[in-house]
Amino acid sequence: MSAHKLSSRVREVPMRVIVHGLHRTGTMSTRTALHQLGLFTCYHMVNVLDKLDTDAEPWARAMEAKFAADPPCPDQKWTREDWDKLLGECQACLDVPAALFTLQLAEAYPEAKVVLLNRDPEKWYESVLGSVNLILAPPPSLLNRLRDLYLTALVPRHRQWTRLAAALRRYGMPFDHAREKDKAIAWFNDSYRRVREAIPPERRLEFSVKDGFRPLCEFLDLPVPMVRDEQTGEMVDAPFPHLNDRSSFAAHIHWLTGLRIRQANAALLTLVCKAVTAAVVGYGGYHVYVSKIRQFWTWGVWR
Repeated sequence: MSAHKLSSRVREVPMRVIVHGLHRTGTMSTRTALHQLGLFTCYHMVNVLDKLDTDAEPWARAMEAKFAADPPCPDQKWTREDWDKLLGECQACLDVPAALFTLQLAEAYPEAKVVLLNRDPEKWYESVLGSVNLILAPPPSLLNRLRDLYLTALVPRHRQWTRLAAALRRYGMPFDHAREKDKAIAWFNDSYRRVREAIPPERRLEFSVKDGFRPLCEFLDLPVPMVRDEQTGEMVDAPFPHLNDRSSFAAHIHWLTGLRIRQANAALLTLVCKAVTAAVVGYGGYHVYVSKIRQFWTWGVWR
């Protein structure tokens, strides 16, 4: 199931927490919080983007195995060993694509606790509409299409992202987020309903980033991070992280797009330089060849 670079991975740390947190539910803030609690690494979409060369293809195949077959083929079901190859370095996971497999991961790792990362469905929809949806389904303008073709031709990592994004659109989130609001919200609600129905109450926690550290720490049997209050001097619960709001997300995507374009430009420049070098060498070789021929014929005539 996995790429060659994944085949040698094994589980290095126990899987302790499976967070059913879909995109734009506070996943980056929760990831940072789990890292503060010592749960390294917490697998997130940022990990996929960092390791597109090894992780994009396995996630795409996992989605195809789960969603494409009707009925699902038992031979394609991922085992604990399969998940270890992809998540063996992680003590926790959340965000898409991992959150699309919460129940499969909970079955593979029965010792792990499950956290449902909640958000108001209407706010979730609007947040995705102005962020993630622009990446997965950009407006079909000529400029966007030309840029995508340019990056696909010259940047291997962009080709891998295109493969993953296509699988997410077709299998993971099979609806038009911008035009099918009711369908998107129904999908969102149904994903949480299925987890609640399958995972017993003693194994799961209903959580929101607004709840702070304490309920999460109590559920995970971990100490609550404390900080000193500047006014009273007393130790109080540390504030829960607040990261990756819509403006931060947009800034990061703008930076990433710029990076991809610079990589494509560099690749194109390299190709042009190689072509020019080959042309110069070929042209010089041709002239040397012609010169030798002329010398040969001149020598033959005057002999």
